[in-house]
Amino acid sequence: MKAEHVNPFIISVCKIMKDMCMLDLKFGKPTLSKGSYAEDASIIKLGLVGSLEGQVLLNIERPTALEIVSKMMMAPVSEIDALGQSAISELGNMIAGNAATVFANNGIAIDITPPTYFVGGDFELGVPAVFSIPFTSEAGNLTVDVYIKE
Repeated sequence: MKAEHVNPFIISVCKIMKDMCMLDLKFGKPTLSKGSYAEDASIIKLGLVGSLEGQVLLNIERPTALEIVSKMMMAPVSEIDALGQSAISELGNMIAGNAATVFANNGIAIDITPPTYFVGGDFELGVPAVFSIPFTSEAGNLTVDVYIKE
């Protein structure tokens, strides 16, 4: 996995989480993962097409997802209902759109497919492995999992 294919997602998730949720993210050590997802995690899947093909997954732990949705809704939430799923999906869309802009500024044209929301227990990775970047914040943990077809 090339840094120029991963860095736009690191930049974008940090920027969008700061702008939309007032959360400062710290990223941990990236790893290669077979994709392990908690039963109750919120998973946002985005496809990449164009100069790069693959997928990006936002894997958000349940307590973190509840805090993010609460910040987006400006009111406490205790369940990820249809409105919460839509909010988290839109967050994924904003991250992907920002990353596409970063790619374009670096001369790489990509398109992003619309986000699809999954609950962790219902999600199957469908690719051999992903490059997983863990993030922590005061709201909790999330990872960005990137797969680029070689």
